[in-house]
Amino acid sequence: MSSYAPQGTGAYSAPPPNAASYGAKAGPNMINFNNLEVFYRYVDPKQKDLDGAHTIGGALTVALFNPLYLKVGASWGSGPGGSGNVGGARNADYDFASIQAGAGFHTSLISDKLTFIAEAGLNYTSLRATDSTLSFSDGSIYVRPALRFMPLDFMEVQAGVTVSSADKYDSKMIDISTYFRVLPMFDIGIGADFGDATRAFRTSLRLRW
Repeated sequence: MSSYAPQGTGAYSAPPPNAASYGAKAGPNMINFNNLEVFYRYVDPKQKDLDGAHTIGGALTVALFNPLYLKVGASWGSGPGGSGNVGGARNADYDFASIQAGAGFHTSLISDKLTFIAEAGLNYTSLRATDSTLSFSDGSIYVRPALRFMPLDFMEVQAGVTVSSADKYDSKMIDISTYFRVLPMFDIGIGADFGDATRAFRTSLRLRW
């Protein structure tokens, strides 16, 4: 027998059939409910009195007993006023902030590749401008059903619809996000939000455990 023949139990035996590239099995599933996300978000109000705002924020999701989880988040940013209606004058600069806290339920629809979530909670939004006629604060209750899908072991797609009782900000919003695994517990993401008062584009970093 040749000394180069494979013996099955040697150091060069084939890897198990479930091994995947991109560290797919090296860390938590991308669809998990223990994660910390930080993001940059450019918010473009549909109201012509305001130009776009550059915002930063974060969200923490913590799993409770299956299938429940908690989520809290906050963001802050600022932007310039848009052109006024009289002589092209600009309105006052403004600061924008939001705080969110909620709880959710999740269930797998197709193995662990497709998950449905339903989340509900409280949201507080505040806009403060030097011109007080543009300022407001708005507390609301929100509900967000969504789907989370893993088409590939290193990729997750999310799509959701948020409906809230807000009357001075977005009462309806569609959000779409895509995350890519770059390390076993670390993802980068891009996404967009389309509301009845604003639209926004964002990029994020997410740590899972």
